[in-house]
Amino acid sequence: EELYRNAYNLVLHKHGDLLYEGVSDKLSSQLLDMVNRLADVADSSLLEEVSRSWSEHQITMVMVRDILMYMDRTYVPQNRRR
Repeated sequence: EELYRNAYNLVLHKHGDLLYEGVSDKLSSQLLDMVNRLADVADSSLLEEVSRSWSEHQITMVMVRDILMYMDRTYVPQNRRR
C-alpha cells in the first residue's frame, strides 16, 4: 500500500516520466540479466530454469502492476506510453 501511495504521489506531482523510465529501465535490466543467466545453464536443466524464471517474472509483474495501477490508468494513456 505504501509503494502504491508513493507511485500515486509521483504521478500526481508530475513525476510520472521519472517513475515510468525508472521502472522500464529496471525491468529491461532484469530481463537482460535473466537472459544472460539462462545462456549459461546446461542444456539438461534449461527447460526447468526457463520455467522457474518465467514463474518468478510473472509474480514480479503482478506486483509491479498492482503498485503502478494509478500510473497505468492515468499517466500511460495521457502520454501515449505502452
